[in-house]
Amino acid sequence: MATLVKDDELRSFDVPEVTRHAGGYTIYKIVLQVTPKEITENSYQIIYWKRYSDIRKLYDTLHRYHQAIYRPGKFPDFPEKSSYMERFNPAVIEERRVATKKFLNYAVEHLYLRTHDAYINFFQKGEKLLLPDVTVDTLQPESISPKEPNISLPDLPTTVQSTSTDEKHDELLFNVDEQDAILNHPLPKILDDLNDLTFDQHDPNPDPSDLHTSTETPSIPPLNSDTNESS
Repeated sequence: MATLVKDDELRSFDVPEVTRHAGGYTIYKIVLQVTPKEITENSYQIIYWKRYSDIRKLYDTLHRYHQAIYRPGKFPDFPEKSSYMERFNPAVIEERRVATKKFLNYAVEHLYLRTHDAYINFFQKGEKLLLPDVTVDTLQPESISPKEPNISLPDLPTTVQSTSTDEKHDELLFNVDEQDAILNHPLPKILDDLNDLTFDQHDPNPDPSDLHTSTETPSIPPLNSDTNESS
């Protein structure tokens, strides 16, 4: 098969399923995943159903070939041959499935193994299954319409005053106004002027010592007789 020897493809094996054949023996589902390196080509799978005895024969052939040409690297191990009664043991079947997957992936990675006649003949018959392409949405040009610049103003801090603060502020204003009214009122000035005045007071019980006052009437100078006469 040309698809097994092309270098422009990525290949990998999987053994996802095991089932019982109508003939009474176990068959293994082998899936070869092929991914072309060219993005214009579709990926696909080739599905094979193989008996373990056929898988074991391919393993022995490639293993001997690997040893005969003295290739470096350790060839994968494979389970030992079990008895006829153990061929349906689930643990044995699972061990064989895992070993088959590991062995086939090792073989497909080496050119001298995947180009061997035993390898090519083993994969002669298979069911090819195309994989759906990954759909990608086509990018549409976005229509750009002129828009007014959106200028966002910074949020101004909101001053929140409590009721008690407002009451204290009103009280303070009231006290200042009241103080100014009192200071500017004319009544204190009038009282100060009245305090500067002195009044004579008559004591109803005067002190005798205070009664000794001068009662003399001012003397009137006598008239000059000459003056009178001359007049």
